Amino acid sequence: MYPEYHREITEALLMDARFLVEGEPAFTSLRDNLDFYQAFFEESFGLSLLCQSNYAFLQSARDNDTLSRDICIFLGVLCYEMDREGKNIMEELSFHTFAYEDVERLLELSSFREVLEATKSLRDGPSRRNFYHLLARRRLIDKIDDEVFRFTPGHRYFLEFARGVAQVRGGADEEE
Repeated sequence: MYPEYHREITEALLMDARFLVEGEPAFTSLRDNLDFYQAFFEESFGLSLLCQSNYAFLQSARDNDTLSRDICIFLGVLCYEMDREGKNIMEELSFHTFAYEDVERLLELSSFREVLEATKSLRDGPSRRNFYHLLARRRLIDKIDDEVFRFTPGHRYFLEFARGVAQVRGGADEEE
């Protein structure tokens, strides 16, 4: 007998490759049966389950995960631009909504325009609209309506990843 919401958990994490986030009944069941699910995904599929206090997902074993790279670029540029405007990045990402139009304005005027143009899914407005739809399917954003979205707790994984890269990079600079 599997835990409650087993099918929803495995479909979300394995087939949909999306984040489970706090507030979803499947997330609560996963968190309550964490040892079972960590062993289940490791033994059955060779995948590591990462579960934080408010999100969970299966870590990709691929080294060339372009979606993760594109998410990091998107968040990096967005955070940089919000910081330049004097906004509290963590507060904005965790508690505020974003109008697509405002995000587009920030990205179009960004000093990192060349980086965005070199990234297929972030190249222009229509490409980014598709990217936003993908973020919604993966549960990194919740679409409030056709013009507004908010980030789910899953965005924190990518911020932690960026923080780790910055710390490694900072350590490399100190050694030189």
